[in-house]
Order: sequence, then C-alpha cells, then structure tokens
Amino acid sequence: MRNLFTKTVAVLVVAVFCGLTMVPPGLAQQAQSDEETESTATQYGLGVASVFTSLPYSIGKFVFATMGGIFGGFTWVFSGGNDRAANAVWDTSMRGTYVISPRHLKGEEPVRFLGVPPVRDEAPASTSMPEPAPVAPAPTP
Repeated sequence: MRNLFTKTVAVLVVAVFCGLTMVPPGLAQQAQSDEETESTATQYGLGVASVFTSLPYSIGKFVFATMGGIFGGFTWVFSGGNDRAANAVWDTSMRGTYVISPRHLKGEEPVRFLGVPPVRDEAPASTSMPEPAPVAPAPTP
C-alpha cells in the first residue's frame, strides 16, 4: 500500500513540474506588447518591483504631505487667512502620486511627487485683506 502511495505522489509531482515548466507553442508565439499579452513572469516582476519601490517612496511622500499640510496651515494663519497662499502649499505637497504602480514603472504614467493643482475657476480668491485704495495721481505744476 505504501509503495502505491509513493508512486502516485511521484507521478503527480512530475506531472505538475512538467505543467509548470513547459510552455505551449501558442503562448510562445504571442506578441508581448500590452498587458494582456505580457508574460506572467513580467507581470509578476513588475508587481514585485512596484511593491518594493512603493515602500520607501510612499513613506517619503506621506511625510512630505504631512509636513505640507502643517506648513500650509501656518501659511494660512500667517497670511491673514489667504486661501490662495495656503492652497498653493497644500496642492503642491498633498497632491500627486502616493503609490508606484506597474504602469509607472513601464513609463505609461508619470510619477508626480509634487502635486499639480486642480483647474479652478478664474474667479478671484477671497481674502481677509482688503484691496488697497487707488492712489490719486500727483498734481503736475
């Protein structure tokens, strides 16, 4: 009985090994231009690389964004509640890429450590500071 079990396990191990190592001819001839036709090894390698590059990058981006949030708050307070000045700090520090994906590694998407501000209406920002009064022209003699 033990001999039959050992032979069965050996045959299964050989069959699984052959199934994992032999590439069907149809798969070997496919083009590898986009994600659907990329090899599994390439996709796996890009996934592993994105995880290991995202770890230090995400920590740095998180610290930078946190400090930007704090300094943006200081900017708002010390500028007298000027939303435009504070948003300039917040948009630059808190927007952008937080995780590196395989699309970033392949160059299909840019990695933006510094954020790009969103498109806003061209209406003037409200500030707590009043507009300066117009200066009257000096009389000419």
